Amino acid sequence: MYLAFDTATDVPSLAVGSPDAPGDDVRLASRRDLSREIEHATAALLARRGVGLADLAGVVVADGPGSFTGLRIGIAFAKGVCRARGLPLLAAPSMLGAAFAVAGGAGAVLVEYDALRGDVYRAVYRFASAVSGVGPGVASAVAVLEAPALVPRDAPPPAHARLIRAGAAHASAGALIGLHGLAGALATIESPDRWEPSYGRLAEAEVRRRAAER
Repeated sequence: MYLAFDTATDVPSLAVGSPDAPGDDVRLASRRDLSREIEHATAALLARRGVGLADLAGVVVADGPGSFTGLRIGIAFAKGVCRARGLPLLAAPSMLGAAFAVAGGAGAVLVEYDALRGDVYRAVYRFASAVSGVGPGVASAVAVLEAPALVPRDAPPPAHARLIRAGAAHASAGALIGLHGLAGALATIESPDRWEPSYGRLAEAEVRRRAAER
C-alpha cells in the first residue's frame, strides 16, 4: 500500500492504495487551508481504509511545477511521514499524474496548468501499452516528449498528432500511485531531507522581494 499526495494545484488530493487499486482521491476544498487540513485528512483516510502507517510500502508525492506553497506543504508533510516510519519517498511530476489519469492505457497527452502572469506550465507525455491490438491496453512505460516548462499562454501547441488534453483538474494522488511500475515514471528520492521539488518559477513573494532589492 502506498500513501500519495498531489498538492501542486488549487485542489489538493491524497489517496491510499496499491498500483492495481489506487483508491479514490480525497480532495481538499482548497490549498489555502492545506497546512491545517493535511494531517487530519490523512489520518481520516487511513482510518477509513483500515490502513496504518506500518502497512505502507512508501509515500508518493507530486513534484512540480505548480503551486509554490502547496508543493512545499505537501512535500514537507510527506517527508515527515517517511522520516518517522523509515519509508521510501517516490516522486513524479503532478502533470504526469494528470496525464495518466486521462490517458490510462496508451496515447500522447498534452498537459497544461495555469501558471498565472499570462503563462502556462506545459508538458507532453506518451504512454506505451503492454497490450497490442485493438483497445487501450495497459500502460507499461511512459516517454517524456516535452518536459514540464513555463511557456506563454498563447504559444502554439506542440505539433504532435492526436494529442489528448489534460489540465490541473485532472491532477490526482491516486494516479500517482497508479504510475508505480511504469518504466520512466516514478523516481526514488535518495536523500529526502535535501530534496526540493521543481517549483517552475519563483513564488510571488520572492519576486517582490527581489524586485525591492534592485
